[in-house]
Amino acid sequence: MKLKIGSVTNPKIILFTPYFKQNRGNATTARRLIKGLKLWNASIRVFAYEEEEWNSEWDAFFLEADIYHVIHLKRFSQWLKRYPHLSLRKPYILTSGGTDVNEDLKNPDAVHLMMSVADESCGITVFSEDGKNKIVQTYPELADRIYVIPQSVDFPNRENQPSTVEPKGGYPRFLLPAGLRPVKDVLYVVDELKTLRDIWSELTFTIIGPVLDEDVYQQVLKYEKTHEWFRYIKEIPLEQMIPVYQSCDFVLNTSVSEGQSSAVLEAMALEKPVIARMNSGNASVISDGTTGVLFDTPQQFYIKAQELLASKDKQKRMLEQAKMYINEHHSLEKEMEQLFGVYEHCLSKASV
Repeated sequence: MKLKIGSVTNPKIILFTPYFKQNRGNATTARRLIKGLKLWNASIRVFAYEEEEWNSEWDAFFLEADIYHVIHLKRFSQWLKRYPHLSLRKPYILTSGGTDVNEDLKNPDAVHLMMSVADESCGITVFSEDGKNKIVQTYPELADRIYVIPQSVDFPNRENQPSTVEPKGGYPRFLLPAGLRPVKDVLYVVDELKTLRDIWSELTFTIIGPVLDEDVYQQVLKYEKTHEWFRYIKEIPLEQMIPVYQSCDFVLNTSVSEGQSSAVLEAMALEKPVIARMNSGNASVISDGTTGVLFDTPQQFYIKAQELLASKDKQKRMLEQAKMYINEHHSLEKEMEQLFGVYEHCLSKASV
């Protein structure tokens, strides 16, 4: 399928993402958008501005591009300040995920910085209505250019991919896929899991994700050394995560805040029960007791996890509902159809 807007056929796009090599949420979003945009035969170049160095070759690509697509408002704003010769005179779209909406908007300096790129954008995409509302509360003048596009679930090379790791054995096996940083709060319910072992003596807990904060990493290592049922595994490629999900029994999310967790959506798509901490991002995809479990406190986690463990029928109903929800609301095709509308708006506006 060709993307043709006005006089622009198969537009040249530069996708700016903070991360692409490291297995983080922004990288997952970028890879998914690339796959979807290629369905339109668009010409796409990806620049990971936290991992790569800008050079004269990129200057040329920048001038040739028809449109820019930027992931993460604050990080991009900080990066752009280092290159004052780069002028965003072409239409550009911003995609806001989690941290820049849920955490950075609390900081007045970050708000001012983010406005420097948001003000001239032709479209801003967010994953949920809550994300839109938070931006509008801070920047009411941007309300008419914000589009809610839930992210989709798309595994690269989904056919059987070998994995070099798997969660620690036993039953039940709890898995928490998350980078080690404070906002993910990965040890939030570890004491409750330890207490659950009084009933489920073979319970195990595995965390998989990159080291993004040294203090959190040291806390995790310390716990691992003193608890044989706990395991930490550094990041692995997304294509190897399918067998990891399949070999676990429950997937956890303990984040203080989320935009919309790819790991939660992936687990639901692969029919694994999700037990997630209550925050706006998790609540945007989980209906408590229907498509997953939401909890507010560690004590509530203990009660709800125990109830879920005790009922295979409840688990089965939850998995069926979660799978139906993902198929209906989080397909790549639906996400790209909605994104196409934003591109159409931006490119049409630029051609007038």
